[in-house]
Amino acid sequence: MRGRTRRPAAIGMTGVAEVLGWPLDEMLAAATRFDTGGERVANTSDSIRRSSDLDPTWRGVTRQAADKRVDAETTALHRLERTLLDIARTTRDGHARLAAIRDRIASQLAAAQTSGFDVGDDGAVTHPDPSRRADAAYLTDRITGLLDEADAADVSLGTSLDALVRQLDGSGSLVPLPNGEYVDAADATFLLKLLPPEMIARYWASLNDAQRRDLIEAAPDVIGNLNGIDFADRAAANTRSIRDALTVEIQAGRGGGEKAGRLRELLAPADDPRHPGRKAPRSILGFRDEGNGHFIEMVGDLGPDATGVAVLVPGTGTGLHSVDDYRRRAVGLSRASGAPVIVYADGDLPQELIDTDLTPFENTAFDPGAAHRLAPRLVDFTGALDQQLAVSGLTLKTTLIGHSYGGSVVGTAEQLGIRADRIVYASSAGTGVESGPWKNANPEVQRYSLTPPGDPIHYAQVLGAPVHGGDPDTAPGVTRLDTGRYADGTVVEGRHAHSGYLDDPASGALRNIAAVVAGREVTPYVDRGPDIDARGQAEAIVDGLLDETLNLVSLVLPGR
Repeated sequence: MRGRTRRPAAIGMTGVAEVLGWPLDEMLAAATRFDTGGERVANTSDSIRRSSDLDPTWRGVTRQAADKRVDAETTALHRLERTLLDIARTTRDGHARLAAIRDRIASQLAAAQTSGFDVGDDGAVTHPDPSRRADAAYLTDRITGLLDEADAADVSLGTSLDALVRQLDGSGSLVPLPNGEYVDAADATFLLKLLPPEMIARYWASLNDAQRRDLIEAAPDVIGNLNGIDFADRAAANTRSIRDALTVEIQAGRGGGEKAGRLRELLAPADDPRHPGRKAPRSILGFRDEGNGHFIEMVGDLGPDATGVAVLVPGTGTGLHSVDDYRRRAVGLSRASGAPVIVYADGDLPQELIDTDLTPFENTAFDPGAAHRLAPRLVDFTGALDQQLAVSGLTLKTTLIGHSYGGSVVGTAEQLGIRADRIVYASSAGTGVESGPWKNANPEVQRYSLTPPGDPIHYAQVLGAPVHGGDPDTAPGVTRLDTGRYADGTVVEGRHAHSGYLDDPASGALRNIAAVVAGREVTPYVDRGPDIDARGQAEAIVDGLLDETLNLVSLVLPGR
């Protein structure tokens, strides 16, 4: 294994023989030695601290100076311990990834050779029978793809280990850059992207405030969207990115346009969920000036007084144009639950329920593409949230809320193994677009659903079941909740109910969601009317009787 920057193919890349010859068993032995070293360093640190406390009568300036020295030494030892354990864990993780790739290559190689194919060291496959040329090309793609994966895994592991080993050579008290060198901030942010979130978090914690500011100034678009960066610093970086985006609009002569107005609103204080009538700076944890406008906004604060934390994934029509609508809804939920609410729209969601002529499928609410794209990002972000809670010493329960198409995103994330304490499918399009069941990363996860009677999403739950996975209200292990009444006493029902309860903090549906987030008692499902005869409507669509159906679903406005 090389552990260096990948060379262009013309110079050379990882070959079959090299991969099959990787001495991976030695990696596990090395990891064990690093674990042992970390334990010894920890014992040494504890011994130094105990020794300094042996004489409680020792006081004065000398004692103060000695204490400072002990603090410095034990801090250095703790850092060394963490580095050794990080090396051990990274080595084990790298071993698992490299071994899996090696075994897949060996399997492909054996299968090809058994079938009479010749496999070159570069992965090129040939067969003496010209009629097998297409098969050879297919196998070439498979094997060379695995070699590329091996090369990337090798380089990634080498980069990660280089960054850690550099912390052992005396430079760890400074700024250990990911590639082991000391470079300007722009180069540092580029290398930072190569590291896993856990290592990013440790790296970021090792920097002082000035160094963090330099990295934010150099690449706010990177730092503001990088899992492993402290949330406060992500927000600071995204504030810079939003200012930059606004400058682009102004310089292009669009300073008075709708987009510029939205960007200005993101930079301005907004309603404080904890203090009605007051304003608070907005905390944007993710921002990309692309597509329909990607954003992650935290409404409320992560603190010891919070009852939990919620991540709300919105649905069709969401984009920069609806960021204020979802902040308003998040404020209502935050006040009702006593918990911060994170609106997660880190990608392009469909902007149309269905095309008017029913022919284009792509980029409509029936297209699973957005769920495929957003779900892995959601998994990674919730991992960063767990990490943020851990370093903050908070034991808050995390609730994922998927509304409309966002429910399909959350369900897909569950199929990918997302970790959460509670999950709410709110007027959800389905249970996930991947094949296979929910993976239950947390075996004690609690799942809930709610869909008002007459909500047009019932159409999608039937018509879109082959794509989005079906109705979460009837899914095994899901507790269906009552949607109740609005603040004025009317039942939450009908075509406007799809999002109407999110706009009414006193509605039974939103209060039930708030109860889930806060860990309070919930109100189970009450039959307040028929859902919708969705199967009958499906037959009508098949028969071409679309007018009334399209008129109904068209009233579900974008972002609602």
